[in-house]
Amino acid sequence: MKTTGLAFKVGIFVFIGLIALGYLTVKVTKYKKLLFMKGYEISALFKDVAGLKPNNAILMAGVEIGRVKKIKLTPEGKAEVVMLIKPEVKIRADAMASIRGYGVVGTKYVEIIQGKSKEYLRPHQIIVNTKPVVSVDETVSKVDPILEKLNTIIEQKNNYLLTETNTLKEITENIKEITKNVAAISKKINTGQGTIGKLVNDETIYQNLNATVERLNDLIAKIDRGEGSLGKLMKDESLYEELKKTLDNINVILADVRAGKGTLGRLLKDDSLYLQTAKIIGEINTLVKDIKGGKGTLGKLLTDESLYEEAKETLRNIRETSTTVREATPLSVIGTAVGVAK
Repeated sequence: MKTTGLAFKVGIFVFIGLIALGYLTVKVTKYKKLLFMKGYEISALFKDVAGLKPNNAILMAGVEIGRVKKIKLTPEGKAEVVMLIKPEVKIRADAMASIRGYGVVGTKYVEIIQGKSKEYLRPHQIIVNTKPVVSVDETVSKVDPILEKLNTIIEQKNNYLLTETNTLKEITENIKEITKNVAAISKKINTGQGTIGKLVNDETIYQNLNATVERLNDLIAKIDRGEGSLGKLMKDESLYEELKKTLDNINVILADVRAGKGTLGRLLKDDSLYLQTAKIIGEINTLVKDIKGGKGTLGKLLTDESLYEEAKETLRNIRETSTTVREATPLSVIGTAVGVAK
């Protein structure tokens, strides 16, 4: 009975030991590079190291040069990443450290970009130039405005395409309507309806047009042969010479007029004639002014009311006298006739 209890206790102890050994094996396997790695320590200060853990890789130009040894918080509230660097790797004093990841949510690592300084970092020195990890939330916040702009652009494109689609529909309907109208017009033309239809289908119009063309050809042929008035105008050289002489005479007359020769030339060039004409016009204006002012016989006739009344009275007397004479004439004739009879 005692032997069975002891065996049970030993079994439990062995089982616990195996579990502990397995745990240690996992830990050693996970940190074996860090445990057995030789090198020197340097540090870098970051505002944020979210996702970065001890034993994560440190890369330079894509080549692993060390491991993250530990991460601790400084009194200033920054994260200090202590890195174990391989002894053969030298890091310049102006190098820059940044935290990156394999993909968006992959394992984080520290990337060191070599500087150009001639001095190198010594053990336990700090990299001054650092770049914090870019969080997923920050990435999404940067992507959101881009997505909104893309959505706006897509919406505008959809509206534009919708408008263009409506326009294309209208154009298609118009084309259909035009095609229908053209077909109707073509049908009317083919059946001889309308002016164009008659022109296309009526043989008499064609014959008349052909006859007209023939007459025009005959007329042109006659003109070309010099027949008729128009033909003579086109072909008779004597008519051309006479017309040329007439134009020459006209040019001579115009030259004489410009030179002040002849009556017309004197009218255009002689200033004395102009002065005489101006003088006569002035005298006429004076005469008209005197007449309007009642001067002279003509002026009095136009302006004196009494003379008008006297002339009117004289005309009345003349009219009355002529009436009396007409009435007395038959009696006088009878008296004369009686006297002769005695």
